[in-house]
Amino acid sequence: MKNAAYLFWIIGIAHVFLQYTNQEIWTTYTKPLLVPLLALFYYHKNSKKIFLAALLFSWVGDLLLMGKGSLFFLLGILSFWITQLLYLHLINKEIELTLKDFLSSKEGLISSLLFGVYFLGTMKLLGPKLGTLTIPVSGYAITIATIGILAMLLWMTKRNAKTFELLVGVILFIVSDSMIAFNTFYFEENIFGFWVMATYIPAQFLICNYFRTLNFNPIS
Repeated sequence: MKNAAYLFWIIGIAHVFLQYTNQEIWTTYTKPLLVPLLALFYYHKNSKKIFLAALLFSWVGDLLLMGKGSLFFLLGILSFWITQLLYLHLINKEIELTLKDFLSSKEGLISSLLFGVYFLGTMKLLGPKLGTLTIPVSGYAITIATIGILAMLLWMTKRNAKTFELLVGVILFIVSDSMIAFNTFYFEENIFGFWVMATYIPAQFLICNYFRTLNFNPIS
């Protein structure tokens, strides 16, 4: 349903504009529409239920993060963690390397090095400020770093426009999540503002479009 994609981008751009102009009250109406529109765009007879489940948990996470207080924040992050684990599973299925081949390959080394540095750098900065949340935040960071490794590995072993689209989507998702983490734990105020959603919106679309295209036309 291509019309859903157009609506997604119209509402997404409107949402970021409303945040940029500090009209936050209106974003409570635009944000809940984004992921359902993605689900409509993705849905067809070959739809994978596991990807729809990932979108569902993303939507729940969006709603929870709109709430106030630490409980809503923790539940929202938990919901997005489930989303990331489902994305991790789906991307891993596209990798045609055994663990032994991955560990001995140049592509595996490069992707692991890049996202390993991201993980270590992020935890070095955030670690002293996390307190009792060190373990869950570390687990989340490991998850998204691993998704980054697999997405880069997939692109390096199957170099085409679609795998590059997925890689860009994953990187934008990691950037968005990282900005939320630094806003919450590192800075004393919302430093990144509208940039969190400005990266999250295209990230979700690019990842969704990759798996939608994959279901219609498997990439070899």
